Amino acid sequence: MRLFSYDSGVMKSLSKFTDCISLSLLFLISCIPVFTIGTAATATYHTAYKVLRHDRGYLFREYVTAFRDNFKQTTPVWLLALALGALLGVDGFIVGYYAQKGSITSALGIVFIVGLIVWFSWISYLFPYMARFENTKRQSMKNAILFAMVHFPMTILMLLLAAVVGLLMYFMPYLAAMLPAFYSWVTCFILESVFRKYMTEEQRQDEDERNRKSHD
Repeated sequence: MRLFSYDSGVMKSLSKFTDCISLSLLFLISCIPVFTIGTAATATYHTAYKVLRHDRGYLFREYVTAFRDNFKQTTPVWLLALALGALLGVDGFIVGYYAQKGSITSALGIVFIVGLIVWFSWISYLFPYMARFENTKRQSMKNAILFAMVHFPMTILMLLLAAVVGLLMYFMPYLAAMLPAFYSWVTCFILESVFRKYMTEEQRQDEDERNRKSHD
């Protein structure tokens, strides 16, 4: 039956669904040691862009290759980001503690909220950027924060998307088996519109040609 042929819409949708689950599980397993979370996020974005969006390559192979190739570059960056996140966590703990005591904590609360938004905006660009471009660690971190500021509307869109995904996983934890990959897949459409602006014309043409061949 045409309905169940490989090229049918039903089968393609089912294939994307199972790919999202597989990629999400790979991501979650890779995050277990904690210090590998940055590398896992990089590999997930790389795989979502190539396999989920453009049907290029094989999911497991692309993920493992990206994880291995980016491990040395992304691990120190993630550890720095984690340390900054821990400082924000301490600030949040202090705010919560004094709030229970009835003390005035508005200033600390503002610092915590603004810091959390800036931190998440930064890492939202950072690891996808490292998945797509070769650069030094310092330059990658600098470019990520510049992207977050220059492309502020896109940053807000990603923050809203992340908030929705976070709430869904909080209230329905079983969705963690699918949503990390789905989030990376959707953010591909947002981030690639930004990244293309910083590619040379030759790079854009090469990328378009590879993607076109994968869809033929």
